Amino acid sequence: MATRSTPAKAAAKISSAAENEAGTRERIFREAERLFARNGFDRVSMRDLTLAAGVNLAAVNYHYGSKDGLLLAIFRRRATELNRERAQLLQQVTEGDAQPAVRAILAALITPATRWISDERRISLQFLIRARSEGNAEIRAILYHDVSHLRRFVDALQRALPALSRREVVWRLHFTLAVLHHNSAADYERLRTLSDGACTPDDREGLLARLLDYTSAGFCTGA
Repeated sequence: MATRSTPAKAAAKISSAAENEAGTRERIFREAERLFARNGFDRVSMRDLTLAAGVNLAAVNYHYGSKDGLLLAIFRRRATELNRERAQLLQQVTEGDAQPAVRAILAALITPATRWISDERRISLQFLIRARSEGNAEIRAILYHDVSHLRRFVDALQRALPALSRREVVWRLHFTLAVLHHNSAADYERLRTLSDGACTPDDREGLLARLLDYTSAGFCTGA
């Protein structure tokens, strides 16, 4: 006699299927992020990805639509995470302060990415760095036009430096961002070679202090 399926068993099956789908989606995401970060976007084929994730092409297409869709999904999640951390720190250092310290504002901008350099999110940071130069049209459009998170830093820096025009603050923030984006694995390998091994990103607190010394000086000189 066939066993009748109960509502509880049916619900359990649905839940299990949903968990499996979510697990597959996340596995594809993480393997793609790792491969893209290490090898570059153009050098990773869909075959490379399906082999690494242990899935077929249909699974990638089902969850992300295409390789470009997968790239965009990774970029959006990691950029959102990074900018959320920055926004939280910025709120902490500016809330209730009519003229916050420049160094504290810059620390809110710089600290999250510096943390990512030396923890389990290193791959995510490498991916974001590659995305700036190798991203598809949709990623480039976001980079060029989605600047709301940066406007918050401009506003805070204007409060901190009332003698500087908004235009001047934007220029100096632009140069600060250039320093932050110059942090690929190749950049640090060159640094290691140039310093005969004395300078590496492994000392995260030392790296952060030097970045803040350098960028703060750029904001606090001239008018």
